[in-house]
Amino acid sequence: MATMPSEDQHDLVRLAAAINSAQAHIWQQGLEEEGIRCRVLGDDLEAGFGELQGFSAEVWVEAADLVRAEEILRHHRDHSEETARSEDQIENPGS
Repeated sequence: MATMPSEDQHDLVRLAAAINSAQAHIWQQGLEEEGIRCRVLGDDLEAGFGELQGFSAEVWVEAADLVRAEEILRHHRDHSEETARSEDQIENPGS
Protein backbone atom coordinates (compact mmCIF):
# COMPACT_ATOMS: atom_id res chain seq x y z
CA MET A 1 0.00 0.00 0.00
CA ALA A 2 1.52 3.30 -1.06
CA THR A 3 1.31 6.30 1.24
CA MET A 4 1.96 9.96 0.72
CA PRO A 5 1.80 12.80 3.26
CA SER A 6 -0.56 15.59 2.24
CA GLU A 7 -0.41 19.27 3.10
CA ASP A 8 -2.53 18.83 6.22
CA GLN A 9 -0.35 15.98 7.57
CA HIS A 10 -2.94 13.25 7.03
CA ASP A 11 -1.49 10.14 5.43
CA LEU A 12 -2.96 9.47 2.01
CA VAL A 13 -3.12 5.95 0.62
CA ARG A 14 -3.80 4.79 -2.93
CA LEU A 15 -7.34 3.48 -3.25
CA ALA A 16 -7.46 2.54 -6.93
CA ALA A 17 -6.17 3.25 -10.41
CA ALA A 18 -8.82 4.20 -12.95
CA ILE A 19 -8.84 3.41 -16.66
CA ASN A 20 -8.91 7.15 -17.40
CA SER A 21 -9.22 10.48 -15.63
CA ALA A 22 -12.98 10.69 -16.24
CA GLN A 23 -13.53 7.47 -14.31
CA ALA A 24 -11.25 8.67 -11.50
CA HIS A 25 -13.24 11.89 -11.17
CA ILE A 26 -16.55 9.98 -11.13
CA TRP A 27 -15.18 7.87 -8.27
CA GLN A 28 -13.96 11.03 -6.54
CA GLN A 29 -17.39 12.60 -6.78
CA GLY A 30 -19.09 9.49 -5.39
CA LEU A 31 -16.65 9.25 -2.50
CA GLU A 32 -17.00 12.92 -1.64
CA GLU A 33 -20.81 12.58 -1.68
CA GLU A 34 -20.31 9.93 1.02
CA GLY A 35 -18.15 12.31 3.08
CA ILE A 36 -14.75 10.87 2.12
CA ARG A 37 -12.08 13.38 1.22
CA CYS A 38 -9.95 12.20 -1.67
CA ARG A 39 -7.61 13.35 -4.39
CA VAL A 40 -7.13 12.32 -7.99
CA LEU A 41 -3.47 12.13 -8.98
CA GLY A 42 -2.08 11.60 -12.47
CA ASP A 43 -5.03 13.02 -14.38
CA ASP A 44 -2.91 15.90 -15.59
CA LEU A 45 -0.65 13.43 -17.41
CA GLU A 46 -3.55 12.35 -19.63
CA ALA A 47 -4.36 15.96 -20.47
CA GLY A 48 -0.81 16.67 -21.53
CA PHE A 49 0.15 13.45 -23.27
CA GLY A 50 -3.03 11.48 -23.94
CA GLU A 51 -3.18 7.95 -22.63
CA LEU A 52 0.28 6.79 -21.60
CA GLN A 53 0.75 3.10 -21.09
CA GLY A 54 1.71 2.38 -17.51
CA PHE A 55 0.31 5.68 -16.21
CA SER A 56 -3.22 6.19 -15.03
CA ALA A 57 -5.24 8.51 -12.87
CA GLU A 58 -5.32 7.27 -9.29
CA VAL A 59 -7.68 7.99 -6.43
CA TRP A 60 -6.06 8.54 -3.03
CA VAL A 61 -7.88 8.75 0.31
CA GLU A 62 -6.91 9.32 3.92
CA ALA A 63 -5.69 6.10 5.54
CA ALA A 64 -8.45 6.26 8.14
CA ASP A 65 -11.08 6.20 5.36
CA LEU A 66 -9.54 3.40 3.27
CA VAL A 67 -11.81 0.51 4.33
CA ARG A 68 -14.99 2.54 3.92
CA ALA A 69 -13.77 3.96 0.58
CA GLU A 70 -13.06 0.43 -0.68
CA GLU A 71 -16.62 -0.61 0.21
CA ILE A 72 -18.11 2.42 -1.55
CA LEU A 73 -15.97 1.86 -4.64
CA ARG A 74 -16.86 -1.85 -4.70
CA HIS A 75 -20.57 -0.95 -4.50
CA HIS A 76 -20.11 1.60 -7.31
CA ARG A 77 -18.35 -0.97 -9.51
CA ASP A 78 -21.02 -3.62 -8.83
CA HIS A 79 -23.78 -1.13 -9.65
CA SER A 80 -21.99 -0.09 -12.87
CA GLU A 81 -21.66 -3.73 -13.96
CA GLU A 82 -25.36 -4.38 -13.26
CA THR A 83 -26.32 -1.30 -15.26
CA ALA A 84 -24.12 -2.39 -18.18
CA ARG A 85 -25.65 -5.89 -18.16
CA SER A 86 -29.18 -4.44 -18.09
CA GLU A 87 -28.40 -2.10 -21.00
CA ASP A 88 -26.88 -4.99 -22.95
CA GLN A 89 -30.01 -7.10 -22.40
CA ILE A 90 -32.20 -4.23 -23.63
CA GLU A 91 -30.03 -3.75 -26.74
CA ASN A 92 -29.59 -7.50 -27.39
CA PRO A 93 -32.69 -9.34 -26.13
CA GLY A 94 -32.36 -13.10 -26.02
CA SER A 95 -28.58 -13.16 -25.84
